[in-house]
Amino acid sequence: MKAVRVLNPGGYTIDDVPMPTCGPRDALVKVSACGICGSDLHFVKWGSVRPDGLPMALGHEATGIVESVGSEVDTVSPGMRVLISPTASDGGTIGAGIHDGAFASHIVVREAVLGKTLLALPDDLDLHRAALVEPLAVGLHTVNRANPDTSTKAVVFGCGPIGLAAVLWLSRRNVKHIVAVDIAEERLGHAQRMGAHAVINPAKEDLKERLAQLHGLEAPIKGVPTVGTDVFYDLSAAPGVIEQIIEMAKFRSKLVVGAIYFNPVPVNFRNLIPREMEITTAGSYEQELRDALADLPNVDAAKLDAYVTAAMPFSEFDKAFELAKQPSSAKVLVTFDQD
Repeated sequence: MKAVRVLNPGGYTIDDVPMPTCGPRDALVKVSACGICGSDLHFVKWGSVRPDGLPMALGHEATGIVESVGSEVDTVSPGMRVLISPTASDGGTIGAGIHDGAFASHIVVREAVLGKTLLALPDDLDLHRAALVEPLAVGLHTVNRANPDTSTKAVVFGCGPIGLAAVLWLSRRNVKHIVAVDIAEERLGHAQRMGAHAVINPAKEDLKERLAQLHGLEAPIKGVPTVGTDVFYDLSAAPGVIEQIIEMAKFRSKLVVGAIYFNPVPVNFRNLIPREMEITTAGSYEQELRDALADLPNVDAAKLDAYVTAAMPFSEFDKAFELAKQPSSAKVLVTFDQD
């Protein structure tokens, strides 16, 4: 079979590799769909992170049908429609280390346990749509870290796939007002279709001024006016965003950082301390994987349609990967049913 792998920085290869086989506690899954994640783009840029220096398989946002199981597997059986939990397999991460990746027709899931490494899919849930669960779960966990309610005014910085997922869940939680911030007009359009009440392009208008119009002005801190936003979600990792947020944040507002910063970010505690601001991060989502899967059938189909900007067969992986790198893209799916 063919599989997408990365070795040296700057590119990937689609290699002929042996069809995987199950160990006694494993399951072989025939992949139906796998989303392209921002981490896949980064791995191609960096090269393999395997400690043994071998090529690293990519792909972890996957669904499929169990084709066979090992002799000691008792909770999973052939024919089951499943979502793969990428971080629950034998202490490793699928598609991001020593394990196999899901940009291939088949993948072995180690330590196959239903409800842990594999989650059962309802018979009436489309396998391609179910492949959205993993990125949606990341966004859900990010939202949950601030515990917003119907009185909350929230801002999401960065309208990539995770930022858009956060917008979706904030909308489903009936948050009072949601603002999406990005410099790509196409992504702001996606955010509006997924539930944002307003959008801001900071390349075209003053961010703080516009936010003050939308969320109101609050009491100044050290003589500097603040905005009425209750929760700021940073899913952009854009230079200067955290500094901007702190400068305009009101007393006892919250900041959730879910973006991946590859370099240290300076924080001005002289501005931060008098705000008594709560800052937390978001990086784990095992429970939200189950929650997002359970709630997916209830999500407005039009919002999910806005989330998927392309779905392409594995035979067109190169084109799909190029689309995923474009600022106009949200979630790009790679499908295997046609191959």
